[in-house]
Amino acid sequence: MNKSDAARWTETINYLNTAFPNVVPKIGDHINTIVTMARDAISKEIALGSTPGVHKNTTANKPARNALRALLLCQRVYFSDLWAKMSLVGGATAHSSYLPTNWKALSLAHWGMQTEASICAGIGMFAIVPGATADGVSDVAKTGAPSGAPPPIAGNLTLSRNNFPLSGPSETCYRGVLAWLLKSGVVSLRWFMRNPGPTGEAALDELFGTGEAVWLPGQPFNGSSTLPAIPKGFVVHMWMEDSGPGGWNGHWVISNGDGTICGVNNGEVNNPPEVVIKAYTNSGKLRSQFESYTELVKEKRNERGFMDIVRTGKAARARLVKFDPMTLPGRM
Repeated sequence: MNKSDAARWTETINYLNTAFPNVVPKIGDHINTIVTMARDAISKEIALGSTPGVHKNTTANKPARNALRALLLCQRVYFSDLWAKMSLVGGATAHSSYLPTNWKALSLAHWGMQTEASICAGIGMFAIVPGATADGVSDVAKTGAPSGAPPPIAGNLTLSRNNFPLSGPSETCYRGVLAWLLKSGVVSLRWFMRNPGPTGEAALDELFGTGEAVWLPGQPFNGSSTLPAIPKGFVVHMWMEDSGPGGWNGHWVISNGDGTICGVNNGEVNNPPEVVIKAYTNSGKLRSQFESYTELVKEKRNERGFMDIVRTGKAARARLVKFDPMTLPGRM
C-alpha cells in the first residue's frame, strides 16, 4: 500500500531528527520551519516507488530507502530557493535555486543503490561534524585551494562527508574561506547555501557577523608594528575603510596561528624569503597581506645622513578583524 504524502513527509522528518540527534537545530525540525505550505507537493517529489536503480521496497531495504528520501528532501529544500540565496548587483541578496531541472534523477543515479551509512554521509553535509574545531579549518586550508574546476559545491548532489573534493570557484578569497570552513565540518551545507557566492558588506556580514577588531581604524602601522596573535583556524578580514563600498570586500584568509595564513587570490609578494603567490598560499605572512591594506611609513636617509619620514598620499584607515569559526551565525 502506497504511503500518503503526509505520512511520507512525517516519516522522513522523523528519520532526519533520529539519524542526527545532536544537530541544533535538528535537520528535520529545521526543514519544517522552512516548508510550511508545500509539504505534500515536495513529499511527492521525494517518493521512490519502484524507480529503477533504487533499492527495491523490501523490509531489508527500508533503512536505505528512508535515508535516500531524507537526502532527497535535504537537497530539494536547501539547494532550492526555499532556502538558498545569492548576491545581487548593489549588495542585496535574494533567494535563488541551485538545483538542475533533473536533480532527482541525477541524485538517484549516484545514491540509489548505496548503503544507508553511505547515504547518511551525504546527509551529513547538511550538519556540522561533531568534534570539529577551529584548528581543523587551518589544517584543511593547508592541504590546498578549491580547484576552480566543476562541479561547483553549491547544488552538488554527490558530496559526502566521506568524499568531499575541494572543487568549485576559487577566484575570490572568500570563496576559498567558505570551502575550507565547509570541508572542515565547523559549518554545514545549510550555512554554506545561505550564500555560496557572497559579495559586499551586507552579504558577508550576514554569513560572518561583525567579528572582533585586531587592528583599529586610524591606528598607526609602520615597519616596527607587530600584529597581535590570531588563533589557528580563525577567519581574518582586512580592508581599507576609505576605499568605499567597492573596496569593502578586501581580503579574507584563514590564520594558521603562527603569523602565517592560508588564502587564495592574494596580494602577491616577491621579496625572498617572503614569497606569496596570488593563486594560493598556505604559509604566507599575515603581515605581508595586511601591508597592502595600509600605508606604511617609509624612511630614507637624506643627503645630510639624517632619517626623513616620507609619506606617499593619504594614510589609509586599514582594519583587521578576526572571526572565531565556532561562533559564526547559524553555523549549524
